[in-house]
Amino acid sequence: MLRGLSNAASALVAQQLKLDVTANNVANLNTTAFKKKDVQFKDLLYQEEARRGNAVLPAAEKPVTAGTGTAMSAIRTDLSDGVFQVTGRELDFAIVGPGYFRVQLPDGSEAYTRAGEFRKDGDGFLVTPQGYRVQMPQLPAEEHEFRISEDGIITAITPAGEVIPLGQVMLAYFDNPAGLIKLGGNLYAASPASGEPRIEQPGPHTQIKQFALEGANVDLIVEMTNLIVGQRNFSLNARALQTLDEMMQTANNIRR
Repeated sequence: MLRGLSNAASALVAQQLKLDVTANNVANLNTTAFKKKDVQFKDLLYQEEARRGNAVLPAAEKPVTAGTGTAMSAIRTDLSDGVFQVTGRELDFAIVGPGYFRVQLPDGSEAYTRAGEFRKDGDGFLVTPQGYRVQMPQLPAEEHEFRISEDGIITAITPAGEVIPLGQVMLAYFDNPAGLIKLGGNLYAASPASGEPRIEQPGPHTQIKQFALEGANVDLIVEMTNLIVGQRNFSLNARALQTLDEMMQTANNIRR
């Protein structure tokens, strides 16, 4: 009975975490380049029910075991591309395939993002909505149109129609992007789990699209279904915990 209490309690904690992660996915449905999360569970230790002094089981028969509950093993990030939304804005960029834009933080360190909703500062550099400078070629101070090709080459177009090459955009690639540390504000930092970034130009499996943004890869129908299932599982385990409590109360009230 005590094991049943601990099993139900561990299930409540696990389902609460599942609900929190799913609710966060729904909340970020309209967040640019958001990657949805999913909770992975594992079973805890198993104990043999055989007691000392019991008859020895035949070799072919396995001892009876009982589990001790469940726990979270990991929160997995789905790195698939989101739905691409055409904005028509010149300073909006989307990365198709792997790769991250490089962002310089105020302390001099480098962060990474796939949210390409940039703007131009007074010096002609592209910056994030927070004002952090993006590691991209400097744009002319004049009001020129500019274009970026799918392989990351930026050019400016003067009012007279002259095309001026500005440079090459270099992206950051990681061996394990799921290991990146989330900083908030659509920014990530490298970690030992992600490995050091490889700075390369967009390759055969990566393209940069101008006038577009990457949306969240959240499927609302799937997430709402997960919420309903999580709520039912939480209610079921809460009911099991209540039933075990009533059984213990009944046992405690037995008199000779």
